[in-house]
Amino acid sequence: MEFSHVFQPMKLRGFTVRNRIEVSPAEPFLCTRDGLITPEFIEFTAAMAKGGAGIVTIGDSPVNQAYADENHYVVNLADPYVVHGLVQVTEAIHRYGAIASIELNLRDHRLPHEYSKAELYQIIQDFADSARQCRKGGFDMVLVHGGHGHTVAQFFSPQFNRRTDEFGCQTFENRCRFACTLLDAVREAIGPDMAIEYRISGDELNSEGVHLEEAVQFVRYIQDKIDMVHVSAGNLYDVTTIAYQIQPAYIPTATNVRFAEAMKKAVSIPVTTVGSFNMELAEQALADGKADMVAMIRGFVADPEQVNKARLGKADEIRPCIRCCICTGDDPHGCPKPLRCSVNPVAGRNLEFRDIPKAKEPKKVVVVGGGAGGMEAARWLAQRGHRPVLFERESQLGGTLHAAAACSLKSDVRRYLDWSVRMTEKTPGIDIRLNTTATRAQVAAEQPDAVIIAVGSDPFVPPVPGFDRSNVVLATDVDMGKVKVGKRVALIGAGLTGSETAVALAQEGHDVTIVDMLTIPEIDAKKQASNLIMGTLRGMQAKAGVKDVTGVKAHAVTDEGLTVEHADGTLETIPCDTVVLSMGVRPRQQIVDELSGIVDATYIIGDCHSRAGNITSAVRDGFFTAMNIE
Repeated sequence: MEFSHVFQPMKLRGFTVRNRIEVSPAEPFLCTRDGLITPEFIEFTAAMAKGGAGIVTIGDSPVNQAYADENHYVVNLADPYVVHGLVQVTEAIHRYGAIASIELNLRDHRLPHEYSKAELYQIIQDFADSARQCRKGGFDMVLVHGGHGHTVAQFFSPQFNRRTDEFGCQTFENRCRFACTLLDAVREAIGPDMAIEYRISGDELNSEGVHLEEAVQFVRYIQDKIDMVHVSAGNLYDVTTIAYQIQPAYIPTATNVRFAEAMKKAVSIPVTTVGSFNMELAEQALADGKADMVAMIRGFVADPEQVNKARLGKADEIRPCIRCCICTGDDPHGCPKPLRCSVNPVAGRNLEFRDIPKAKEPKKVVVVGGGAGGMEAARWLAQRGHRPVLFERESQLGGTLHAAAACSLKSDVRRYLDWSVRMTEKTPGIDIRLNTTATRAQVAAEQPDAVIIAVGSDPFVPPVPGFDRSNVVLATDVDMGKVKVGKRVALIGAGLTGSETAVALAQEGHDVTIVDMLTIPEIDAKKQASNLIMGTLRGMQAKAGVKDVTGVKAHAVTDEGLTVEHADGTLETIPCDTVVLSMGVRPRQQIVDELSGIVDATYIIGDCHSRAGNITSAVRDGFFTAMNIE
């Protein structure tokens, strides 16, 4: 694909942005607890500038100490000594030719009418003082967060703003006054040379919130005070809209571009769009005239080199984001964790793995199993100079990724599967043996220096009466189209995989009842996936009409359907034509036992380990094992 529109430079407030890709603001939680810059934060940020981004925007940065006291491990602009680290960050960004920007934000538990006028002007001063800090730190631009229902956005919203003075919502001018006053103060603080980008929700997506027509009208009113408008969507204080701010795998890609497109038709300043873009979608949005700039962050987390790869004609090598939302954290403001990525094990560990060491002495390593973990290990081993031999019993690489990607809701995983297989096949130095079931004798005959066992797992099917009937099938076989199901489906297993299959079947028109021994809250508390993934999936279940019967165990499958036993011993039959099983997996222990002990350096990774795994753990295990073999 040609990326001619992506690589058009853009003039902005006297400087030139080298392309139309912006790193959107996020919280990697790599600063100190008190919000000072760390080497880890610098390396994480610099990687995206080095990778070719036009603008690198640092994420949600508190403008006052009260907010900083609730939001740790992010840049604290209220601390005057943060400038010392900001200089190092902007130097790193500028070293690689990108524009340095930073988001200024305030989240407060109070609503606009609960501030005194003095407190209101103090907020404005906090933004101005923070912007001045950013100027001292060497930034080219600040991004004022006026979206997602945060404090600044609330002053424009009649849903939140009950003030009766000139900062209230009695007139349109009054609704805009707070933002206008704040922007004037920021401009005075930073001077004429720095740019201002303003972030807004093009639509807050709830009935009482601000909608597109008002958002457009607002930006037209303030556009002479800003240089660019960054159009997102949703309201963090309405949980039903959060999935449109940070789109999980089940939400369409580029879903918010329609808001940017409408904004661009109405305003005279450049418009940034954001929300589950990749490089191909960015080129399309720009070519169609829907936006002037495309912002993304998770794509950079998955592959910070994505812009350079596109520029060099290597777009097929860009590691795709699977939108699992692991990087956003489970409890980011209660108990933040450093950023991690399911498909890029270096993300958040950029300082530790700045330089991948070459092998001191190249070793022959047999990798048994061509799934996510095995392929990850083989690629890194080869890059380090080792000689991996990859045994795969099937006719193609991928292992259980094929099943994981088969559900109609999992197109992102399908893209990752295709990338992982493609990159494994094209990485020089990997000896791939397909259609080869590794035996102890075969592995020993290779005379390996190390063995990595990555043989995965099998679906767990307990000995329940009737589970051997022809109308009892595996969820993975349903997803892969190997079997057909009837109109009425009882699906046992309300975890991540089972729930995805249930939603997909319900969307196809099946009558689906999902069954589990645990309650839904108990299942979700086990953290099989991020809160955002599970919350979105549960909402989709309800919308699709999936029924659930929980706190029961499977008793038998009969001609009438699935009989379940309640905690009090009573039995209930759920009429159905097909019973679908998604009851977890069990490691292929027999294969592990057979292949263990051939050499001292034997590693067991991924699903065949004693603990249940997923893409995240398989990729991490494969990477660390490849790093640990000297």
